[in-house]
This record gives sequence, C-alpha cells and structure tokens, in this order.
Amino acid sequence: MKKPKKEEIMQRWYKRRFILPNAVTVGNMFCGFLTIVYATSGRFDKACIAIALGILLDGFDGKVARKLNATSKFGMEFDSLSDVITFGVAPAVLMYNWCFKTSADEFGVLVNFIYLICTASRLARFNVTEPDLKRFCGLPSPAAAAGVASFVFLDPISRDSIWLTGIGAVVMLSLAYLMVCRIPYISIKVFQMKSMPLRGRLAIGLVIALVWWKPQWSLFLLSAGYALSGPVALFLSSKRKMGISPQE
Repeated sequence: MKKPKKEEIMQRWYKRRFILPNAVTVGNMFCGFLTIVYATSGRFDKACIAIALGILLDGFDGKVARKLNATSKFGMEFDSLSDVITFGVAPAVLMYNWCFKTSADEFGVLVNFIYLICTASRLARFNVTEPDLKRFCGLPSPAAAAGVASFVFLDPISRDSIWLTGIGAVVMLSLAYLMVCRIPYISIKVFQMKSMPLRGRLAIGLVIALVWWKPQWSLFLLSAGYALSGPVALFLSSKRKMGISPQE
C-alpha cells in the first residue's frame, strides 16, 4: 500500500483549514450558552467571565480565518449567529436575572428584549455594509456586552432594589440605542503595537496594571469610557463645526 505523499497530506489539511476558525466561533457560542446557564443559576460572576471569554474568542476567529485564507460566507453567517447568542441573548438573560427578575419581572422582559432586538439589528447591519477598518457605525455588540458584564461584575450578587432596576434599565436601553444609532466609534484595530509610540505602549501597560489591581472598577470604566467616547466625540465635533470651542 502506497503511503500518501507530502503534497497530498498538505492538500488535505488545506481543505480542512476552515475547521479551526469555525471551532473558535463554536467556542464563542459556547461562552454565550455558558453565560445563560450561569445567569439562570445565580452564578453571576462566572457569567460575566464567560462573556469576557466570548469577546476574546470573537476577536480571534476572523484573524485565524484570514491567516489561514479560510474566510467564507458560511463562516461569516455562523459568526453572526454566534454573536447574537453571546452578545445579545446572553447579556439580556444575565441582566434580567440579576436585577429585574424579583422586582420588575414583565418590565425586565421588555427592556432586555429591546436590547436583544438592537443587538440582532446591529449585527445584521454590519453584515450588509462595507467594512470600515478604522471606524464602526454604532457601538459594536461585543462592546455593549462588555458594558453589561462589567456593570454586573461590580457587584455580582442579585439585589431586590427598585433603584438598581431603574439603573439597569437605563444601562440596557442606552447600550441598545448606541448599537443601532449612526454614531461613529473608533475601531481598536487601528491601534497597532508595532507602530505605536512609547507613550501609547506605556498607557496600555498602565491599563493592564490597573485591571490587574482593581479588575471590577477598571473593566467597568474602560467599557463605559468606550461606550461614551462616540457621543462625546460627536458632540465635540459638532461644536467645532459651529465654530464654538469646547471651553465656551
């Protein structure tokens, strides 16, 4: 029996190159499913960590696909379905169980369903528009999910408080609006470590140190800062166009 040649083996592996990026997408989807399981059983800290892992995996599947020349229509659609689960369904279920279930059940269902609709709409719009490597149109769904997870992670214990329910509703509806609006957001992809000046690298090192020292507040402030960066930049830009300085 003849052994397969090296070229034949390489060709077989090349045909199977689509498996790896899709496996990363499956990992992302599993993180979303895990978030739902943890949230419905009251393990909110683990649910937040699962969302964070899903965000990391979502950033890798596209890179792996491009590196292996394994981009495909199937991969894009599979990734979008995975994102709906991890960044739409999972954060909505997490927030509902954390601060709505005991104090405002029906209201919480409505608020979190609106968030889910906006996430799905944001992802659908992303799929049908030309990609811009420098800017996003609206808050990216992973950033919105990070906002939800970091907010819950501040105090991952369910509280029966009408005040917390109100704040949770404001957070979810604000993030939902920012996802479907047309406010531009800077893409993190524009920041390349190789071309970044020393100040930028030091700033990243400082951020990592702060996250290590105070992970809960640091992650929340980072998520909130990015979510607010779009509206703030738009406001300052409109001021400049009208000839009014921000100090006035």
